[in-house]
Amino acid sequence: MGTWGALFVALVGGLGALLHACRADRWLDELATQGSAGQGRPRPTATATAPAPRPKGRPARGAGATAGGESVHLALGVPADDDASDDHLMRKPQYALSYNTKENVANWVSWQIEAGWFGDVQRHKGKFLTDPELPAGFYRVTHDDYTNSGFDRGHMVRSEERTRSVEDNRATFLMTNILPQYHDLNAGPWLRLEERCEELGRRQGKQLFVMAGGVLGRGEKRMRSIGKGVVVPSTYFKIVVVLEPGEGPEDVTASTEVMAVLMPNKEGIQGEGWEKYRTTVDEIERRTGYDFLTDVDEDVQAQIEARKD
Repeated sequence: MGTWGALFVALVGGLGALLHACRADRWLDELATQGSAGQGRPRPTATATAPAPRPKGRPARGAGATAGGESVHLALGVPADDDASDDHLMRKPQYALSYNTKENVANWVSWQIEAGWFGDVQRHKGKFLTDPELPAGFYRVTHDDYTNSGFDRGHMVRSEERTRSVEDNRATFLMTNILPQYHDLNAGPWLRLEERCEELGRRQGKQLFVMAGGVLGRGEKRMRSIGKGVVVPSTYFKIVVVLEPGEGPEDVTASTEVMAVLMPNKEGIQGEGWEKYRTTVDEIERRTGYDFLTDVDEDVQAQIEARKD
């Protein structure tokens, strides 16, 4: 073979090796991407309106058709009252809420619980976090508003219910997810109902839709406040609808399990069980002024909301 022939063979061989290397690099990149996706870790998001990640299973039917947009946490509807002026709706990947700018707490927080939200991430350490997604002009509650107040920083979405990623867990420490609770409530019947929800969602494979908050209804006597105007509710509510994974509002029937409670925010109740405070959704709606489960069939609503399970 002449000199030019040898040079041509070397050139072709080099190009072949280069193409092979490029294919290998792409394959490694794709493998890394697939491996990362397989861990179930959501990408960080800076927007309050980003769709919630679906931990597992098919999307909850009907979730995309509600006023809540694509948020799975609003799959059963957006709670509403007759005064929208104090309802600032926030959709986060981990939960949704209505923020009351007059009282500096959430009117309600709504979220989904199922096994895919649980992982092995450690609980956030350090101060609770001011929510940067509140609009300019809103007072942003800080960790220090609760310091020496005599009240716990009470989670609505429990830290243990968001342990599949650091971002998920940190989101539960945003002050928009926190309300002032006496320790005896926070570590007593409120905690025991949280543990019941974990048992159903994490260990029994159920899908739960939960709505919770303080009773801020107009009929309530004037409540005290802490810090820079953070209201302290005298009563807390929670509504839990128990479904199978992937089910949505049209799967709610007259026999669907619904747990509804009204708990006093007071001392001396740490040893009590959550069952003592069972009530009806109708009673919670009367006390708060909010209409819940708005995407559930009206006839079904009438039955399950009047029932004390």
